[in-house]
Amino acid sequence: MNNTQANNSCLFNTLYIQYVEDIGQNKYFYYDLKYPVFYNVKNGYFQVNEDILKNLNETINSSVYTFKEGILEEEQQINAANPDGSKTKINYSVYSNYDITFNKNHVISFTLHLTAMDNDNLQYNELYSYNIDLLTGNQLLLKDIFRPGVDYLKLVSDFINFKISQNPSYYYPNIVVDIPEAQSFYLTDQGIVIYFGLDEVSPATNGIQKFLMEFTNFESYINPRFYCNAKNMNYNRKNIRPQHNRMYY
Repeated sequence: MNNTQANNSCLFNTLYIQYVEDIGQNKYFYYDLKYPVFYNVKNGYFQVNEDILKNLNETINSSVYTFKEGILEEEQQINAANPDGSKTKINYSVYSNYDITFNKNHVISFTLHLTAMDNDNLQYNELYSYNIDLLTGNQLLLKDIFRPGVDYLKLVSDFINFKISQNPSYYYPNIVVDIPEAQSFYLTDQGIVIYFGLDEVSPATNGIQKFLMEFTNFESYINPRFYCNAKNMNYNRKNIRPQHNRMYY
């Protein structure tokens, strides 16, 4: 299919994304937490409402540190139950990582991956996604990614069930997916990634299951705001003065 439906005026968001890493440990607990903090760029072509960025940054921080504190509490309870050392103490470790997957047209989409281990055993494996309209601060739902009138729940459900049917032994027997309105997803330049938590559609040992709906295969259904590619990316030249060593985001 051609790209006639693609947005003809895709712009990068002028945001500064600060990389933060917090590392610490005690006798039986280790953590390495990586997460983003978002700021406006002073001379950017648009400014996100500071309350929107503040709420977003607080939400990310809360997700990361609530997870970390929960695992720390578990470690303390488990090891405190063995005060005489009759059993080997258990070492816990917590990690967070993130990916900025889409950052254009006043929309940002990113994932936060949280994992925890006891000794060498993976105990928790969680993926959070954030799809934010930077003009309103609202969390985008799956329906927002499609054109008005599209039966997106059936479209996505049919796609996922077709992909499962191509490799049925990998998933639970006779499983049929019925996508809800609040389905988890995130955006990339390639398309929409629909994902499922551990043990939802496949055994937990198979990990988090993801399905990519490529824009090129579904472009007539997609809201053009979210369909950007290398051929239609621009940056806003309005009110930009010549300046050396300037960076655009």
